[in-house]
Amino acid sequence: MSTEIAPQQQQAVKKFAEGTVDSILKRVADFQSAGELVLPPNYIPENAVRSAWLILQQTVDLNKKPALEVCTMESIANAFLEMVTQGLSVIKKQCYFVVYGNKLELEESYIGKIAISKRNANVKEVNAVTVYKQDTFVYSVDHTTGRKHIEKHEQSLANVIPEEIVGAYAIVIYNDGSTDSEIMSLGQIHKAWAQGGSRGASPAHKNFPDQMCEKTVIGRALKIESGASDDSSLLPNDPQSANVSNIIEQNANKKELVFEEAQVVVDKAADPVDYRKSGIQPNENFDSAQQTPDLNGGPASTPPKSRAPF
Repeated sequence: MSTEIAPQQQQAVKKFAEGTVDSILKRVADFQSAGELVLPPNYIPENAVRSAWLILQQTVDLNKKPALEVCTMESIANAFLEMVTQGLSVIKKQCYFVVYGNKLELEESYIGKIAISKRNANVKEVNAVTVYKQDTFVYSVDHTTGRKHIEKHEQSLANVIPEEIVGAYAIVIYNDGSTDSEIMSLGQIHKAWAQGGSRGASPAHKNFPDQMCEKTVIGRALKIESGASDDSSLLPNDPQSANVSNIIEQNANKKELVFEEAQVVVDKAADPVDYRKSGIQPNENFDSAQQTPDLNGGPASTPPKSRAPF
């Protein structure tokens, strides 16, 4: 029986994907034509949406059910729209899909924060370093601005012992040459991990704690930068930019992407296979446990949680 259903399931997935992706891209094009959506330069929404659809087909919830089964079509569409409006790419691991109940949501990764900060917040680069117990590490805090400054950090290879990590810091370098720093103790990092699905117990956290510490502190350092950035990178560099800015402020990126769900057309006369067994049911909502992301850059099936602050 399974050999009979599998080809039909593949065909159903194909038809469902084609209808949904086409609907999403049509809405994005309509928003652009109406001046309600402005995309970053050099960003091709068609490539981002179609590659993200391939990733979505591999996304599952806590019970290993495909996101296409458990998530509403409206939530899938809006997750895709959020990806497009931010100019991010799932295939580049700048963001990833997460199942919360019967809804699909988009989570921004630390790579995505870097991309947005470089594009919109005048950031040139950001570098993170792990601090170990035997390191010589000194920093100061400017009491007039609250900014932290790394005064001294000396480290030898012999000090690089995973069990002796005491913290990490990130330095954000701007295009004008100025810098800013973020420092986190190991205790703060562990609390951040506790907010995630794996709670710091994933293979990546256990085997590469230094890299995970650095990812966490980068995410925190760029949290404000990416969130407080403006839309200047979306504007043309000409005298009419001020007028365009006013139009964008009033109209851009304010509508939810809502449309009728794509239908899977079944020719029952030609094929007696029961398509309900295929698992592709785009017009029904299913209850599902929550899924949360792994800090290593992809989705992971885990118990319900509160969302991570960074």
